[in-house]
Amino acid sequence: AQMKNCISLLRRTPPGEVNENLNRLIVLRGDLEDELCQRVDVPLEIETDKTGKHFLKCDYNRDGDSYRSPWTNEYVPEIEDDEEPPFTPNEELRKLEIEYNKVFDVYRHQYYEGGVSSVYLWDNEDADNFAGCFCVRKQVTDTGEKKMAGFEGAVWSAVHVFQVEKQSDAVGNTQGQFRYQMTSTVLIDMPVKLQNDANINLGGVITKQTEQISTLSRDGSHLENMGPMIEEAELNLRNTIEGVYFQKTKEIMNGMRVADAALKKRTQIFASMGQTAALKSRARQKQIPS
Repeated sequence: AQMKNCISLLRRTPPGEVNENLNRLIVLRGDLEDELCQRVDVPLEIETDKTGKHFLKCDYNRDGDSYRSPWTNEYVPEIEDDEEPPFTPNEELRKLEIEYNKVFDVYRHQYYEGGVSSVYLWDNEDADNFAGCFCVRKQVTDTGEKKMAGFEGAVWSAVHVFQVEKQSDAVGNTQGQFRYQMTSTVLIDMPVKLQNDANINLGGVITKQTEQISTLSRDGSHLENMGPMIEEAELNLRNTIEGVYFQKTKEIMNGMRVADAALKKRTQIFASMGQTAALKSRARQKQIPS
């Protein structure tokens, strides 16, 4: 019940303040810290490892207050005096993690033209199964080739979590088929600076789950199946955000204040006609002898 109340409370706070409010809840209920960090979606943050490479911090590479870099496989800051060594993927998964980070970095550059991406993998109980997290973060700045005046500081955070399981028939024979279960979450925080120092903060979270069973060739890579799923999910989520959330916000704004120039001009004409008619009526009343 306590966890449900905490999550319900966070859902009613501004999305741009979720990190601060999450930290406040952790201070109040430290016993719920791990579960809160696992269940609450927060905007991705950037960290830098000892080689100068940027990577993203999320719950899937966290150990206490330290985060593992996918480039060096080391935690930042370094974990000291720990009874158990921090998690690192096994040798086979580590090779895949390095490959996936290189490929996803190219995807990030082509689709986002900037930002930071990271991929983290971990093993499951079965040797043929594993899980992974594909993260990408893009922040609008007031520098660079594409300047977006008024939108400086807007942040897009996307997290795609995979569960990959090898499939078998009733008698245990496998045909190279795998089940890919993906949970995609996009968080948007978009402070908009308007004229006359007026500000609007648009933000929200949207989550979608997809699943498919695909065949993996003998020399193939799981990215051949996971890549199109990520691409399609991001496109669908973007269209949903643009077509539902932003369009609904526009309708609300238009309902509160007339923004259409032609409609505003017609309103002014009607107001002027009414004012003229009132002046003529007063003039006639003055001309009538008492």
